[in-house]
Parts: sequence; C-alpha cells; structure tokens
Amino acid sequence: MTESVGKNKNKLTTSFQEKFQKFGGFLSGMVIPNIGAFIAFGLITAIFLETGWYPNEKIAKLISPLLQYILPMMIGYTGGEMIYGKRGAVAGATVTLGLIVGGGDVAMFLGAMIMGPLGGFIIKKFDDLVKDKIPEGFEMIVNNFSLGIVGGIICILSYIFVGPLMQSITNILAGGVSWIIDRGILPLSAIFIEPARVLFLNNVIDHGIMAPLGLEQAQSQGFSSLFMIIPNPGIGLGILLAYYIYAKGEMKDAVPSAILIHFFGGIHEIFYPFVLANPFLILADIAGGIAAIIIMQITNYGTTYTPSPGSIISVLALTPKGHYLGAILTVGISCLVTFLVAAFFVKKAYKNYEEPDEEIIFEDFPRTFGKKINGPIRKIVVACDAGMGSSAMSASSLRKKLKNAGLNVEVIHSAIANIPSDVDLIVTHVELTEIAKKAKPNKAHISISSYINPKEFNDIENLIRKNHEENKSYIIDEKEEVVEVKTNNNSDILDLENIIIDESIKDRDTCLNLINKKFVEGGYTTPRYLDGLYAKEEEFNTNMGNGLAIPHGSFDYKSEILKTGLVLIINKNGIEWNGSNVKLVVGIAGKGDEHLDILAKISTEFDTEEKVDDFVKIGNPAKIKEILENKERK
Repeated sequence: MTESVGKNKNKLTTSFQEKFQKFGGFLSGMVIPNIGAFIAFGLITAIFLETGWYPNEKIAKLISPLLQYILPMMIGYTGGEMIYGKRGAVAGATVTLGLIVGGGDVAMFLGAMIMGPLGGFIIKKFDDLVKDKIPEGFEMIVNNFSLGIVGGIICILSYIFVGPLMQSITNILAGGVSWIIDRGILPLSAIFIEPARVLFLNNVIDHGIMAPLGLEQAQSQGFSSLFMIIPNPGIGLGILLAYYIYAKGEMKDAVPSAILIHFFGGIHEIFYPFVLANPFLILADIAGGIAAIIIMQITNYGTTYTPSPGSIISVLALTPKGHYLGAILTVGISCLVTFLVAAFFVKKAYKNYEEPDEEIIFEDFPRTFGKKINGPIRKIVVACDAGMGSSAMSASSLRKKLKNAGLNVEVIHSAIANIPSDVDLIVTHVELTEIAKKAKPNKAHISISSYINPKEFNDIENLIRKNHEENKSYIIDEKEEVVEVKTNNNSDILDLENIIIDESIKDRDTCLNLINKKFVEGGYTTPRYLDGLYAKEEEFNTNMGNGLAIPHGSFDYKSEILKTGLVLIINKNGIEWNGSNVKLVVGIAGKGDEHLDILAKISTEFDTEEKVDDFVKIGNPAKIKEILENKERK
C-alpha cells in the first residue's frame, strides 16, 4: 500500500513538473524572440539615462515608450501568433494596446503574457465558428472586417476592465517584492529559485516573474537586482570549477568547453546536468544564490534589464555606470561560495572513482526510441524548453557532424511545444525526453546526456547511416520532400483548370483559400483541408526560396485528402509569402505518391530564381502542364 502511494505521488510530482515546464516554455516562447528589443531597451537605458554612461535627455525620451508600449505589444503580438498565426498576432497586439492604455503607468508585461494569447484564442474560435458560413468570394472582406471588429471589441474590453485589474495585480506583486526586500529576506528566495532553475525552469522564473517585477523597480532607480537572480553566471561557474578540479573521467573532460559556453556564451543549461548528476550540489546552488543576493543588497547592484543570454559579457553590458564593482563582487563571490560547497560533494563522490579499462558503449541507444522509424530519416529536431539557447547550439553541432560524415539530413532546433510534425527524429536532453515524448508520442525520440558534443551523437550518426543504406531506393532532396525514384501517370492529378495565372493574387492567405477551393471543387479534399494548409504554415515555412512555395496540409489533416491533386498559382509580379516574395505556388494534396514525380521535377528544375522567372513567363496553362508532365528528369 505504501509503495503504491509512493508511486502515485511520484507520478503526480512528475506530471506537475512537466506541466510547469510546458507553461514555462510557453512564456519563454513569447519573450525570447523579442530579446533583442529588450536588450536594446536595456542598453539605451544604461547609456543615456540621467545616471547612465553618457546621459542624453533627448535620446532618453525613447526609454518610456519602449517600456510602456513597444515591449508589451511585442510580447502580446508574439503570444497571439503562437496561438493562431498572423491573425492571432494582430489580435494579440490589439488587445494588448487596450491593456496598456487602461493600465496607466504600469509596464504591462504580465498582462501582455495573458491577453496576447487570449486575443489570438478568441479570433481563432471566431474563425472556427464562421469558416463554413462565408459565401464564396467574400472570404477576404469577412476576414479583414471580422479581425477589425473582434479585435476592436476585445481592445475596448481590455482597456475598460483588464488594464485596471492588471495594474492592481502588478502593484500588489511589486509591493510583495518590496516587502521582502525591506525586511532583508530576499536572499531566502534562493531556497526555492535555485532547485527550480536546475530543473530547466529558468526561463519561466526569469522572464515570467523576475523581469516584469524588476521593471517596476527599474522605473524608479534605473536598475534592479531582480534582473540578476537567474542570469548570474557565477553560480554555474562555481559548479563547473568544482568538477574540473575534483572530478574524473568524462565529466571532468567536458568542463572546459562547458565553462566557455556557460560563462561567455550565457547558456546556463550547460551546467544543470552537472548538478542533477549529484543532487547534493543543489545545496551549493542555493548557497551561491543566497550569497549573490546578499552582495547585491550590500553593493546596491542590479542591471538595467535581465541579461540574456546570461553571460558575463551581457551582465557587464547591462550594468549601470558606476556599478561595475557590484557586478564583479556579485559574480565572483557567488562563484566562490558555490565552488566551496560543491567541492566538498564532488570530491566525496569521486573518492573511490576508477577509470574504466575501455570505452563504455551506449548500449541502451535503441531502447530510447518511442516509435520505430519507417522510411528514411530526412529531418531531425533538437528540442529544449525554449528552443533558442542550448538546443540551437546542440543542433548546430549535430548538423556539422552529419555534414562532415556525408549524410544529407536537415537538422533544426525548436521549443518542445513547437516541434514540427514533419520531423523524423526528436533529440532532447535526458531531463526533457519524457516531456517531449508526451508532446509528440507518435515520433521517434532519443536522449542526449549533454548539450556539448554528447557521445550519443555518434550513435545518431551510425543510426542515420544504417537507415540510409536500408532506404537506397530514396533520393533525399535538399529541401523537404523525400521522393521515390519511379515513373507515375500524372495526367489526372494536375487538371488544366487548376493552373491559375493571376496577377491580382498578392498574399499567401488568398492563395491558400483559392487552392483549397480548387481542391474541394475537384473532389480532391474536404473543406477542412484548409485548416491543414494553415497548420502546416505554422509548423514549417513552405516558401522554399527562389520564388517558389509548396504549401500542403499538416500531417494531422491527412484524412481530409480524398485523392491526390495539385494546384499551380502563378503571378510574375510576386506574392507575399511569410515575409518573402514568391512567383510560383504549387499546392499539394497527396493521398499516395502519384504527385512525387512532378514534385521532384519542381524541386530540381527550379533550383534558381532565374529558372522560376523563365517558367512563370510561359503564360500558357496547357504548355505548363505539358512541361511538368513530360519533361525528362535530370
């Protein structure tokens, strides 16, 4: 009975941790894409404020609009986009503006993180409600006016009700922080913050809690110590130095590159596995966090905004004029305290350590996969909670390794919450693999033990080489599609009426709606396939470059395809597609593999913008159909 209760308790704890990490990743997804703008705000404040390096009253006038309007609206825009693409983004920004005006002088970061996604959610639900009720030919006018009307209504409601409410909540939170600071007990917050940090919750704490509250403090004095509680690189440096001096084997060997990436690159996730490998080191983390906060209080130190990434370079860049001693002492003393506590536990752990006689082979590699891979591995994603720091670095390393091995595989990085549906293999740190498996249970997964050139990369290379040998009948294209070399009869999948030459089509959404209309009229798909086309654009930019876009439905909408078909849209003057200009759009509804022969021709024949230009100038649908169906493949 006791054992059963214990297991249930562990499941509940794990479930809570996973949900909290997922929530943190969502918050990070709103903030991290806009970090550049926050850094710009921090630098302008640090340099041109009255107490800055080079005070300038005129330039300092930018500070307040950036803080009050631009930054919250960027968060609201991004939050809405995460829920419902560009329409959600516009709704998110609109509702955030009402929030800002209604909230008075309080910086509405917390409110933007709530109302931005809510705005995207509301317009998404409205579109779902009316999508099958719009008369043909009125799609564009309904889309524009519905967004304007719904956005305007929620903007007004946000202004009247939500803005004042968020102002009160923010004031209460700011007052609570002030209460803690006034009583000198802020250092004790490290008891809760540091364990959460090494469980990869650093982003939600930093950007979701500390940064918004720190901005309230920074408005009065130009800086805040709250900005430095998470980004302080001294704590991780102390952990890594303890391993370098007292550890042995692989852990010791990994330290030099980890120090470089952590301290100068600002990617703190690097040192978390070192702590998790010896849970007693959480005590060292806590001790270093307490020491850092005490030093910041004594020296009255803080930064103008949260340094991101948390490198020593970012810390010094965002340190106000005359506060460099506080920065050096905060980082240095927290490093020393962390090192002294960590050294005791690391030394004890390696007291009886013996070097292995031979290299340990990663024998559990095949069992790390969730689902068996059928077909060639063509796209890999390295994922983490936010998708911007450690995963980007690790993806770059894996990409280079596979390229040097002569393996043509696309390697991308992503937040776990935003993993595309078209990947074949998902790579995550061992602490995040279970979360990733729940996010994408129908995909193959593998864990890595470190973000720095982990030994599992060798296993991944061997797996891909073996996979490609087993799938020799496939040609892996540099873009997205994997095509089987064979000849098909394509005359029934590219109807002459589905080759559209129209210079009045100017944007992506018009194309997607027209493509789906043609598919439905021709009996190729159900009307719901349009949702799949939009979903795919959220997962993967189908603008392939060179003026060519190949939109197709998301995997989840495969059941909406009744038979294979293609729609071509040509505008020699260009169509705006996800921020770029395209002239040739090839819409795909692929039930089987009949379309792959034409698609292969398109991907190989139109490998330059000049070739696309020559093709769109033909101007004769019958001639275009003949070329695509009969031209020999190179």
